[in-house]
This record gives sequence, structure tokens and C-alpha cells, in this order.
Amino acid sequence: MRQFGVDLAAVGKSPVDGVEELLLLVIKRGDLGRRDWDNGEPTSVRPSLNEVLDVYLTKLVAPEHAALRKTIVLATTGDLKQDVETNWTGFKEQNSTRASFDFWGADRVSALIEQFMLDENLFAPSDRADLRKSLALASDSEYDFRDLNRMLLRQLGLTADGKLQMPSLDTKALQKVFRRVHLAAQICTRWAQAEGDFRQALWVSERTLLWAWHRLQLMDPGEQPKLHAAIAGMWHSYTEAAAKYFDVIRPHLEVRDGMAGYGSEGAAFAVVLFEHIGLIAAIGLACQMEPANGAEARATIESNVTAIADGLCALIQNHGASASPRLDGHIIDVTLALIFLVLAGRHDVAKGWVAEMARRLDYCFKTESKFPVSTDSLEDLVELEVNPKDSKLIEKLMSTSWSLATIAAWCVIFELDDHYAALARGATGPYAKVCAQLWHPTEEWPGSWYFGGSLDQGAAEAPYVLLPSTADMRLRMKQFRERPEFDWVESSPTRKVGIWALDFVACRHFRMPVPATAWYRLSNEETTETNDAHDSAAAQ
Repeated sequence: MRQFGVDLAAVGKSPVDGVEELLLLVIKRGDLGRRDWDNGEPTSVRPSLNEVLDVYLTKLVAPEHAALRKTIVLATTGDLKQDVETNWTGFKEQNSTRASFDFWGADRVSALIEQFMLDENLFAPSDRADLRKSLALASDSEYDFRDLNRMLLRQLGLTADGKLQMPSLDTKALQKVFRRVHLAAQICTRWAQAEGDFRQALWVSERTLLWAWHRLQLMDPGEQPKLHAAIAGMWHSYTEAAAKYFDVIRPHLEVRDGMAGYGSEGAAFAVVLFEHIGLIAAIGLACQMEPANGAEARATIESNVTAIADGLCALIQNHGASASPRLDGHIIDVTLALIFLVLAGRHDVAKGWVAEMARRLDYCFKTESKFPVSTDSLEDLVELEVNPKDSKLIEKLMSTSWSLATIAAWCVIFELDDHYAALARGATGPYAKVCAQLWHPTEEWPGSWYFGGSLDQGAAEAPYVLLPSTADMRLRMKQFRERPEFDWVESSPTRKVGIWALDFVACRHFRMPVPATAWYRLSNEETTETNDAHDSAAAQ
């Protein structure tokens, strides 16, 4: 997932002399001083510039750009401090025969955005206003990008509930719209990254890609292929944002309780922890399901999958709280992670994690403490910690459970018969009042899956009865997979164009349960069959 020093590449004519050139931007955050120039870290300024010169310029420049002038731009949201100006000047002089160099500080970056990216010929006044608000708040971890959402809806010609505004845009107009919304997303993404919030940057990439794909599904099927290239560009921007997020979060995964710095202990920490589990799992699936053309591409994908799987395993093993979901919706993140771990060949880690979650879930429901609350409300979770003996509150928050049904089914998949038996006994005894349930999308699911609010396009299996025998449960799961009206995998529109992982990204982004037909098939004897399905989808 390395970029070899280059954060952004572009081709255009220089405003100084009109010569066409290849711009290679190395983007850093804040003021750059001696400690940032070369502090022993590969991401400091000088090593990044050397990677551009030694690797990117020699191996990664496209043939059609080989004859262009190469200009390396060191860009930052701050300034170049006086104590490093001599280093920068010396570096430029020493490498002047290999490339041209330029520095863009905060003033230059802001001026370029205002002049070109927020130009009235590109964005209407209302869009410029919303984009400015989004940029101003991009680094606020609590900001929900409601201003960006408004702009996306207007640009895509969608109503607040994802329907087409009339009259709808034609294909040619929509092509221009896709370029504009992609540009707007890239601005917000880079801005958030420059301010140090790589999670928010990833969210922007997810939302733009999902809504653009949703808009595509509302077009005439014969016209849709004309916009596949634009979708591919947005997919590339998503994977870039994902790579940067993972690079930032990775060091914290390998330290005991290293994620504690992202949230306080207790309920709040659990919410943060499972969010990152879901993000890493979705990124892993995006890599795992990426189409590969040739042995070299396949080797790169396998290397990326290994790195992400190592990180996710480290997170699980170094954070005991990862086996204690506190919101019922955390089962979405857990399921994504389990699917990825199985597909990445980390069966033992996944099995051990499920066993520990099953043990804790049984204990928490029996003791009516620290169980995953059914409302998915952080306020309810905090109230439960403050009033752990409130019987009415406990009854309300234990009324339903996706977690119970899902963990029990995974116990069957991993042949954890004793753990399954404990949950089955509890579901008919000590916590019989908990209604285990699963949700399954029905045939019309693609109409809203990529916009949000798809829970209306499905059916709830409630109560989800835990049969006494794992053999009976296994047969029941097999019979369910054979029902065509619930076959989420085969009916996916993304598989046909090689971005099947987008379906799983949507689960995490819009907080929708991962359909059981995608993971019921991951039992030992059927994992090969599922991997074959992935390879078939990638080949298409």
C-alpha cells in the first residue's frame, strides 16, 4: 500500500513558462523544521523526497509521461522553518539534474484551493459555501460532514431519501458531476489528512464513492458502463485514503492496549475500538477482493492482505476489550473482521476470538452486566454503566440481540460445539427474555444499499432460535443459503465490475448487518468454495 513518497501526481502546463510537466506532490502537515526533515522515520521529509527520486521517477512514471519535465512539490499546511531552509536549498541543488523542485506552504495551498477548486465556474455558490464549511470542520472528529452531504445530494440530483430529482441528469451531465464530486471529496480528504484526522478522510472517500455508485444504479443499465471509469477513479481514491489511515493506525495495533489513546476506558473506549476493527476489516476485504492482472499485481495484493491481517490480529490479541462488544451494532464490525480473517487464512485467530466472545457473551447476559445494548445508543450504554442495577433499563436494553444470534452461528461455523451449547442453554434459560435475531436483505436490496436506510429492504428472522444440536443448526444454515430470494452474494451489482468489497464497506458505513449468506458459507469445508467465488468475481 506504499506510494513511494508521492501523495498526489498530476500533469499540466506550468503557469510560469507554459511547459507541460508531471507534478509529484509530497504532502506533509504543519510547519516543517529540522526534526521533520530527517528524524530517522521513513515518513520524514528527506526520506520521502529520496523515495520519489530513487523509486517513483525510475519505476513508476507512465510511459506517456516519461518525456515530460518532472517537478517535485513539497506541500504543507504550514511553513518551512528557518532552521531547515538551508537543508531544502542544498537538497534541491544536489538533485537539480534529476528533477525540478517547488515548495507550497499554507498561503500557496489556500490560494490555489480558493482560485481553482472553489472557482464559480466549477461549483455553484451554494456548493462552494458547503464545501468551505466542510473544509473548516474537516479535522473535527465529531463532525458528520452534513455540509458535504448537502452538496453531494445537489450535485448528484438526489432527494434527501436517495430518490431521483426530476428532471434527472443525462449521462453527459452526470459524467461532469462525478468529476466534480470526486474533486470535492479529494479536497476534503486531503484537508482532513493535513490536519491529522485520517479516519475522517476515509469517511469522506467512503461516502462519496457509495453515493456515486447508488446514483449509477438509478441510470439506464445500458448507460451505466460509460461511468465505470469515474467510479474506478473514486475507488482508487478510497484505497489511497485507506492506505494512509492504516499506515497511521498500524503502530498502535501492536502495543498492548495501544488503542487506548483514541478513547477513554470503559464504554467510550469500546465504541472507538470496534469502529477501528470495522475500518481495518473493510480495508482488508477491499484488498482481498481487488482484481489482479498478472503475477506482480497478485503479489502486491497478497502483501497488502498479509500486512492488514497482521495488524488486525495484533489489535485483537493486544486489546482484551475486543472480545466484549458493548453495542449490539458492534457485531457488524466483528462479522466483517471474521470474514476477512478467514479469507486471509487466519482461521485460528478468528476461532479463538469467537470462542472468547461467546464465553463473555454468555456470562454478561447471565449476570445482566456489560452486555451489548440493543439500542446501539451511546447514551443508553453510559446510563447502564451509571445505573447497572436498574431492572427496567436492563430489560429494555436486553430485549433483542443480533450479537447472540451471530456469535452462536459463528460457533457452529468454527465447530465450537461446547461454546454453542452454552449459548443455546442460556437462550432457553437464564436469558430467555433476550430475542436473538438476524436480518436478511431481500431481492430489492440494491436499490438502497449504497445510500443508507436498507433495513426496510429485508426481513428479520426473529426470534432466531438456537437449536439444541449444532448438526441441526448446520443443516438449517445450509438450507437457508439455498433460498434464492436471500442470495445477497449472487445478486450483487458490484461483483460484475470488480468492486464487490463496496457491499461490505456499505455495511460498516451505514451500520447494516452483514448478510448471513455471505458468512454462513465460511465453514471449514466451504471456505474454498467462497474463495473461488471471490476469484470469479475479480476476474469479471
